[in-house]
Amino acid sequence: MALVLEKDVSTVTMSEIAQRAGIPIGSLYQFFPQKAAVLKALHDRLSMEIEDKVSQIFTGVDSLDEAAKRGADALFELHSLFRARPIFMSIWQAIQTDKDLNHLSNAYHEHLIGIFLKDLAHLIPAEDLGKVRITLKLFIITSGDVIRYATSQGPEAAKLYLDRWHKIVRDSLFVY
Repeated sequence: MALVLEKDVSTVTMSEIAQRAGIPIGSLYQFFPQKAAVLKALHDRLSMEIEDKVSQIFTGVDSLDEAAKRGADALFELHSLFRARPIFMSIWQAIQTDKDLNHLSNAYHEHLIGIFLKDLAHLIPAEDLGKVRITLKLFIITSGDVIRYATSQGPEAAKLYLDRWHKIVRDSLFVY
């Protein structure tokens, strides 16, 4: 993972990955036929860390108001994770710019929505589930961008952006 932090992901070669891992290039290709497969494996590993945090956000909520508060509060925890683990930014950038990997973001968003709806379905009228699904998708995409932007800023600027987005999420997540 350190190699991904040292260089622009698009310029990292399979030879460099094998060398850094201390394995023959043939062994690397045996498990990862292309660089996109290595990035996908890193994405999957890092996604599990995010999912561990995200899966707890709405567990046991009793109201949509409580859910909105928890969703908004989670922004700070996720920002801390991104700030502490710069690899998240590198992998995200690689996935956004690689046409073969871009589908990972959409699939992961849908996975997160499923996790959220599992915990929220009892609070949402069946006829509103479609609207809530769309709203959650929009908030996931936008929150990710806000968190990544805040992570690229200094602590004071990051706090300003996160505080403002926290208020927006808190006030409008379940207004549909």
